[in-house]
Amino acid sequence: MATKTYKGGCHCGAVRYQAEIDLGAGTTRCNCSICSKARAWFVFVPKSRLRLTAKPGALADYQWVPEGRDAHLHYRFCKTCGVRLFAEGDHPTLGGPFYAVAVATIEDADPDELARSIRYVDGAHDRYDRTPQDTRLM
Repeated sequence: MATKTYKGGCHCGAVRYQAEIDLGAGTTRCNCSICSKARAWFVFVPKSRLRLTAKPGALADYQWVPEGRDAHLHYRFCKTCGVRLFAEGDHPTLGGPFYAVAVATIEDADPDELARSIRYVDGAHDRYDRTPQDTRLM
């Protein structure tokens, strides 16, 4: 595992972060309904490896609960510019508390390294261990 400290933030600058990320471990693109509509591309980071700075009250929260399931993610976005920075959750299979950081908000990552790191998952069919048949719009 080769972690590096990256900086990132929203468009208007109200929310900033520094995170220790191992891009070699991979980033994720999912095709579930919320990820596909947001064109989400994220990287999982243990909660202890992200330092968040935000102006008081700058972050808003959106929680989506699929029918028949438990809620497990809080989507955090900037109240001023609307940029979604990360989802926040806690799940044993991901090592406990984590952030799913929006890759587009990382400001100093090498584009070539990011392109090599993508893993596609079929969240639309709850098959997170499989690549969807069609990834063209992900």
